[in-house]
Amino acid sequence: MRPETIQKREDEFFSNLTNSAGVKYKLTQTTDIGHGIKIYSIRPDFTSYYYNTKTTKKSICLHFTVGYIKSDTTALSTKDNCVSVSYVVDRSGRIYEMFPDTEWSYHLGSGAVGGNGAMSKQSIGIEISNYGPLKLSGENLVDAYKNEYCKVSETQFYDKLNYRGYDYFASMTEVQISATAALIKYLGRKHDIPMNFMPSDAPFANNAEALAFKGVFYHTNVRKDKFDWPFGPSLKSIIAACTNVLPQAEEAKADATKTAAPSEATKVAEPAQKPAEASMPVETPKAEVKAPEVKKSPEIKPAAKQQASKPKTTPVKAPSLLGSIISLLLQLLGGKKR
Repeated sequence: MRPETIQKREDEFFSNLTNSAGVKYKLTQTTDIGHGIKIYSIRPDFTSYYYNTKTTKKSICLHFTVGYIKSDTTALSTKDNCVSVSYVVDRSGRIYEMFPDTEWSYHLGSGAVGGNGAMSKQSIGIEISNYGPLKLSGENLVDAYKNEYCKVSETQFYDKLNYRGYDYFASMTEVQISATAALIKYLGRKHDIPMNFMPSDAPFANNAEALAFKGVFYHTNVRKDKFDWPFGPSLKSIIAACTNVLPQAEEAKADATKTAAPSEATKVAEPAQKPAEASMPVETPKAEVKAPEVKKSPEIKPAAKQQASKPKTTPVKAPSLLGSIISLLLQLLGGKKR
């Protein structure tokens, strides 16, 4: 099925929420996880496709469906068949929650390293709606159902890499990559799962390693006969979108604010700095106002003292002048007497 046809079918499914078996889903909740990305919780009128038992989650497993959303949801909510995942992400970037991520269903299969039951219980399954491996047929690439997916010339729709018997794989869309990364980060914060991605699609060495793993792995890490996900451009884009967020920034926020090393720490530190910067202009004018008052008062007071001292010197001179006048009068009178 061609990508543009898939787009139309996805929109139709979102409008009526009915799968290819005629099962009608009810939209029970919509959760906005940021940047316009939303989780749509959908449920049929039965719950027998998963176990209503809460389990502790320590990892996330990525799959692809080899189909499109209408057939994907059909397979993942088959009545009385507990093979499913909590989330499906379509090519348009819509995230569908099939059952609560605190509960579980089998999603790894028989022979999974670590055990299908144990690993399914402790991991959250995410199915990325995608046709997966493609085969070359003349100038076309065809899907698993032998329908044309795209032309070989339409390189934007596939990744070319040799992996487990296939040379071509349908790529994720950009919005699908963004939505999947946002979902992984959301689940990481919710369940305290670190953004520790398996470095390759090679299987775990043994059961103990698989069971002890905390982070994000792929179906290929537990099954040698699977090819979801090949370690190609689409998967690497998801990893690149996630690894700068968790676990460092989320788990070390308190320490990061002290060291101010990560960018997130800088954001946290800024509010604390702004009030301090704002208080500085308030204090500075006060100091400037007081300073002139201190300078003027010493200048005014000495001047006032000098002016006040002048009247005090005049009375001192006045008696000597009066004495001179009296002396002169006495001399004149004395002269007359003579």
